[in-house]
Amino acid sequence: MLRKALHTIVVLLLVVVTIGWTKPASAQSTRPTRCVIFLEPIQPGENSSKASKPLCSTGKIDSVNGYSLTSSFLLLRFYANYNYVTLIWEFYGAAACSPSISYGSNYSSTEPHSARSYSNCNKIHGYNYANYGGQHVICGSNCPYLDVPGGLSSWRLTYN
Repeated sequence: MLRKALHTIVVLLLVVVTIGWTKPASAQSTRPTRCVIFLEPIQPGENSSKASKPLCSTGKIDSVNGYSLTSSFLLLRFYANYNYVTLIWEFYGAAACSPSISYGSNYSSTEPHSARSYSNCNKIHGYNYANYGGQHVICGSNCPYLDVPGGLSSWRLTYN
């Protein structure tokens, strides 16, 4: 009787340990999808940058609509969470920000909660209305908490 009880306990322990060490299929870690867009600087008389169609992938992205990313400037990264966790969007351009070159876009996608800018784009301007209207937030090149009242609807990158 004691032998049978010990055998049952050992089997139950093996089942519990095995279940504890095995992740269910839904909990398996996967690399999140990020989307990349190539932007042209805002031209005189224009309100926003012309943008390529987004290219989204969980893998490496070398070019977007014929634009090589290795010969382009990384401008901006948006993250799904605060403190730069879970990259969701990357924006590239043909030139770095300067006093005469800036970028901007109306935004209509998953709301980012943090952002980083690069390539002399020293300020991130986030607005809660399209075309840079309404309430806004201005950050330096590192914006760990991109909290635009009402959500982000448009954004702009500037040198100063």
